[in-house]
Amino acid sequence: METNSGETQMLTIMQMCDSDNTATKMVPFVREAHESADLMDAIIELDEHCQTCLTNHVENRASRRQGRALLDTSIETFIDVTMLRDLKVLVEDDRLLGHLPVVFGVVCASLQVGQKSTCLMFMYNSLRTMIASSVRLGFAGTLQAQGIQHEIQQLIPEIVDRHRSISVGEVHVSFPSVDVLQNLHDTMFSKLFYS
Repeated sequence: METNSGETQMLTIMQMCDSDNTATKMVPFVREAHESADLMDAIIELDEHCQTCLTNHVENRASRRQGRALLDTSIETFIDVTMLRDLKVLVEDDRLLGHLPVVFGVVCASLQVGQKSTCLMFMYNSLRTMIASSVRLGFAGTLQAQGIQHEIQQLIPEIVDRHRSISVGEVHVSFPSVDVLQNLHDTMFSKLFYS
């Protein structure tokens, strides 16, 4: 697939805006979940706060499904991690919705991954997901998308550092147009992704 430089530049800008939104809206939940991973009451409260902050219904639904899938996969992969089993019980008892940033933070903490590495991994994963979606939607070819990913991933440590002081009480989106476009997914005649 071949696109012109204007389309490539627009796609790069959209990916950068999404990365900034992830850092200001999701990473504070990842960081807080990592810090509070062994305090299940705090995790329940954090997950409820995440539910309140994800007003975009498409993003909210995807966050819950992806979080639960990560939890299920992690339990099957890391069998002896009690903290994850405790989290699963909360989900099964409908005391926890299982939003992705919260579950991601707890999973990484339970595996003793450092907090900064956890936040960076979450950002890299978000970028990779957006880039893969761009390819599946035909907005970019695979090589072009890899070039965009390489360019933006160099900026992720700086983006995380720039927003590291944002607490879960201060989460926000810096670029709301990305959120608005995502929110329109359910109005499409044919949904390309089901999450």
